[in-house]
Amino acid sequence: MNDLAEDYDGFLVDLDGVVHLGWQPLPGAVRALAELSSRGKGIVFLTNDPRLGRAAVAARLRGLGIAAEAGSVVTSGWAAAVRVAETRGRVYVIGSPELRAEVADAGATVLSSAEAGIADRILVGGHSGFDYAELVAACRAGDNGAELFATNRDATFPMPEGPWPATGAILAAVETALGRTARSIGKPEPEIFHVARALLGPGRIAVIGDRMDTDILGGHRAGLATILVSASPDRPVGKPAPDHVVTALTGLLEPRESAV
Repeated sequence: MNDLAEDYDGFLVDLDGVVHLGWQPLPGAVRALAELSSRGKGIVFLTNDPRLGRAAVAARLRGLGIAAEAGSVVTSGWAAAVRVAETRGRVYVIGSPELRAEVADAGATVLSSAEAGIADRILVGGHSGFDYAELVAACRAGDNGAELFATNRDATFPMPEGPWPATGAILAAVETALGRTARSIGKPEPEIFHVARALLGPGRIAVIGDRMDTDILGGHRAGLATILVSASPDRPVGKPAPDHVVTALTGLLEPRESAV
């Protein structure tokens, strides 16, 4: 078949804004992913949303009619959990219960807000329950020398009614209070792309995403081909430029005109 999908053996596919919006599938996304799978293309779903664990994300995707297992999902929360748990130390987590569980499953001791003063590391991930008490606990941990990490720096994430605040909005408060900058693990940092890329094995791999500042920049930094999903493919898209632009996932399957 003479279409863009045939140029690659596998894809790292962003979720919000590419596959779904507010967990409602975007037009043609389910069909396109099924077609890619039927052709034997490797697919790993790569999201900066740290709120859900990999198994929960996979379950939601299956609920949309998309074949997915936990092993085919990489979240910024999981990648960051593995990173902060490397030393099996004590971690104070600002984040959802699922993010806390990811850190514990990775081997670290997860501390409560009352215990934060003895933390070796702080991990910040966006969640709707963020409050002043968490910020106070982070200050106590930071004052005692805890290293500061973040799942990612996205300021917002897309929802049908408009953008909602994400990890970056919470992280700004923590970094301001501690007077230092966190080490971020998620997109556009290369680390998360390398983790996801390793799940696909050898071959030609492309990153598919809708954001220049995370998906395209991060894919470029990781040395991967990039495909931007944009409703306005002809507008200037900035630097680094994506290798391809499509209006939806279905664009990967559209026949290309044969050279004359």
